[in-house]
Amino acid sequence: MNQIILLIPLFWNCFSYAQIPDSTVVDGEKIATELLNEITLTPLNLNDKERVQYYRLRKKVHKVYPYAQKAKKQLQEIEEDFMYVESKRQKRRISKLHDRWLREHFTEDLKQLTRSEGRILIKLIHYETDMSSYELIKKYRNGFKAMLWQRLAKFYDGNLKTTYQPDKIQEDAWIEHVLWQMKLD
Repeated sequence: MNQIILLIPLFWNCFSYAQIPDSTVVDGEKIATELLNEITLTPLNLNDKERVQYYRLRKKVHKVYPYAQKAKKQLQEIEEDFMYVESKRQKRRISKLHDRWLREHFTEDLKQLTRSEGRILIKLIHYETDMSSYELIKKYRNGFKAMLWQRLAKFYDGNLKTTYQPDKIQEDAWIEHVLWQMKLD
């Protein structure tokens, strides 16, 4: 019993040092302190014209990023389905089924996108999947379909071979910043 009584002050002393102090003594004065949440500042030194462009881009990225995430999820599902299939014929059937499902569920939504939002979506698909849209079509459909879709994209000022390069392209760096902010929120 005496041993327990002697150990209580020892444990009490250890626990009291583990807590965050609520005040600090500076030059003999006791100053109250409070632990605040972490704030990360990333300066974007933008002039007025660039600021307008950035906020327009931000709005577009917020609009199309969910589609890029859905594309990544769909790609993962296709890969899972391909794990259990060995013949090219069965893989082609599976990719056609996924293609049909995508058309049924996303055609109307994607038709509502502007050209610039479509270009941003192509970059975000590359960001999420590490493959350009052209490579994805070529891999899961065939080269001829990829070429046809590329021609159609070129007709509407797009390019399915566009990649996401935040270290080289200013717009992509801004997209990177927007995505980083989205992850913080």
